[in-house]
Amino acid sequence: MPKICPSCEEAELEELVPGIKQCPNCNKIFKDEEEKVEEGPEEEKGMKEGEFWMNKTGINRKYEIAEEGKTVFRNEGKRWVAVLLCHSASLKSFKYIRISWFKGAINKHGGMFKIQEFDEIENVIIALERIDANFDDTFKPKDKISFEPIPSRKDIESEKVFDEKKRICPGCKKTKMKKARNKKYYECVRCGEIIVLQDGKPIYNVPNKNLPLSFTSNFHVNYYIPDYGITTHFHIANWKAIVIIHSKDNPNKRWLRFYWWQRNLQSYIKSKMTFGADEGLKWKTKRGLSSPNIYEKRHIRGIIEALYEMRDSWAEKSGFEPEEIKIPEV
Repeated sequence: MPKICPSCEEAELEELVPGIKQCPNCNKIFKDEEEKVEEGPEEEKGMKEGEFWMNKTGINRKYEIAEEGKTVFRNEGKRWVAVLLCHSASLKSFKYIRISWFKGAINKHGGMFKIQEFDEIENVIIALERIDANFDDTFKPKDKISFEPIPSRKDIESEKVFDEKKRICPGCKKTKMKKARNKKYYECVRCGEIIVLQDGKPIYNVPNKNLPLSFTSNFHVNYYIPDYGITTHFHIANWKAIVIIHSKDNPNKRWLRFYWWQRNLQSYIKSKMTFGADEGLKWKTKRGLSSPNIYEKRHIRGIIEALYEMRDSWAEKSGFEPEEIKIPEV
């Protein structure tokens, strides 16, 4: 049954995103009474072993194996969002975390955001903590947003990853890199690291610890408008970010989305033209991946807590002690 605006009492409320409605007359925004969102039956709550996820969800054993995971929230028969620690089906030592969402009555794979490097987890946690602290329940800024790097990354960000004069490989840090004949990239003959040249300027993998984790709105988002976001991983062919977006038709319709872009550099590297042949440098959404959407801000905290648990488990199984994550106050 349509609900009339309790403020102006003149118009029916319109849904912005699930759980949030707006009055088209007075533009005031209202939050629904919280729908009951279950973690699932009692036996499904908390950390569950990998076989539980393999049997209950649409994870394909041909490609990956879940080791353990934790539910963030679940709407029975609709959406099930969880954080899982998995490994490759062909290489058990290759572990990663996936923020996953499953859909429908049979919990079919709906999408995921994959965290493949251990120190990348820290970036994702800090990014989510910053978003949780700086935005209200409708993903609107609580105050003026700072676009500065987080304090612990200000000096690191300015460090040179690759010095074109010395040409020392940033991968093995031992070998002088050689420039290709077409002058489009440098290559390390020792470890295979590549530094691509775009209009003569080097672009390279930025170490996860060197990313500023600052807010920006410069993202390659299709169909929607990016408001604020934070890059959590940036390599020459892979770019991941967590972004608050809004609908083109309604700027008040905002939600959180996990993005992953890729680019195929082979066409650029192999092309005959030295300048301007940048088709291979264009970022495109990773194929076959549907980005998880978070419509209610309250679920961010559940994702953060689950990420901490998966991080500890990954470290324990790999035999090392993880560093403490220092969350900035801004």
